Amino acid sequence: MPKPHTLTLRAYGVGFGDCFLLTFRYHDDTGDRHMLIDFGCTQKPPKAGNNLMLDIAHDIAKTVGQKLHVVVATHRHTDHVSGFATNPKGTGTGDIIAGLKPELVIMPWTEKPDAPADWKGPGKGAAAAVDDALRLSLNRMREVATVSVLEAKHLTKDLKSEITFIGDDGIKNESAVRNLAKMGKQKPAYVSYGQKIPLLRTLFPGVNFTVLGPPTIRQKKDLPNQTDKNKDQFWHFTSFWRLQAMTSQLAPSGNGSKMFPRAKVFEPRDVPMEDRWFVRKVKDLRGAQLLRIVRSMDDALNNTSVILLMQAGTKKFLFPGDAQWENWEFALGKNLDTLKDVDVYKVGHHGSLNATPKTLWNNFKKKSTKKTDKGRLCTVMSTRTHSKHGHVESGTEVPREKLVNALQALSNLRSTQELEDDNELVLKIDFDLN
Repeated sequence: MPKPHTLTLRAYGVGFGDCFLLTFRYHDDTGDRHMLIDFGCTQKPPKAGNNLMLDIAHDIAKTVGQKLHVVVATHRHTDHVSGFATNPKGTGTGDIIAGLKPELVIMPWTEKPDAPADWKGPGKGAAAAVDDALRLSLNRMREVATVSVLEAKHLTKDLKSEITFIGDDGIKNESAVRNLAKMGKQKPAYVSYGQKIPLLRTLFPGVNFTVLGPPTIRQKKDLPNQTDKNKDQFWHFTSFWRLQAMTSQLAPSGNGSKMFPRAKVFEPRDVPMEDRWFVRKVKDLRGAQLLRIVRSMDDALNNTSVILLMQAGTKKFLFPGDAQWENWEFALGKNLDTLKDVDVYKVGHHGSLNATPKTLWNNFKKKSTKKTDKGRLCTVMSTRTHSKHGHVESGTEVPREKLVNALQALSNLRSTQELEDDNELVLKIDFDLN
């Protein structure tokens, strides 16, 4: 069996988003093999022009020639899939990627778009029904995200900006997901923890692939019993989101009309001067509550991320999308020893504080304080300077300073931020697999 001797990793400067093109090179005449992991953006780099995503799509096409072998869409967030969207003229970035005729598209099992209403998920019996409830709840959450963005228009400037930015990221992205579902020559692989994808071994001979996430509730059986311990964790919101989407006054009716068309609407000028302070307080409270909702949804969608581990030659590459703790907990509980000798780690969620668990980071044995160490861990981060996510004051800024300091101190950190000053398109890193 032929084996790749070199891997070239291209990290495109999409700003706040992910877009990685992996090129495996072989000695024999099989030619280069290409894998695209995510293609999306919600906040372009500071100096980027209007055609950034189109330029990236054309560069991907130029690099791979006429053949892109595999596309991985780790999860549905806009900053990971917006580049797969098409347009009626067939000239969109997603049209360009589809024109490269990938053999296979890989997505998390929660994204199966053509599942029948009574689909029971990848399992059987009662646990599978819970999996189905989760998938349905994710769809409800996207509906709530859509109306949350509309509601934010009535709030104060700061709340409006943050809710809109986070909410936009969680909107359905239907064009991109539909394009992903049909662009591969084979049926899409909707994966969960431990799932085998035989076609990957055929397309990338000599490379071992392991799917470490996301788990299903059938696999992570203790999830329904964790509510009291982890009230802020993702999986326990499933019934809430279904109820919220169906009963909330935020949600529009099925035909798009207002839920209460005859309700009287008061303009600010109609409110007596002495009562306007109270209106502002109520709006601030409503905005704070709405921000908590969209933040929770943001975490939820991140936790559906595909976590993919690849071993090629002597190197291990870990790409976890934006997986957060509820997703990581299951993978780390079963694969901690397997992950200790990772050589290249794609930093989760653009350097946020909640996507690189300390259990994972402390387990990496190839961390080193010596920059000259030949086998030192390499970390690759796709993010942008001064993103709209989080706040320095609360220690939630993205990228998180403490995490970046650790990455710089103990690994060879490469970030797409390096591209911002010169407004370059791609960060290119070569790895010897021998």
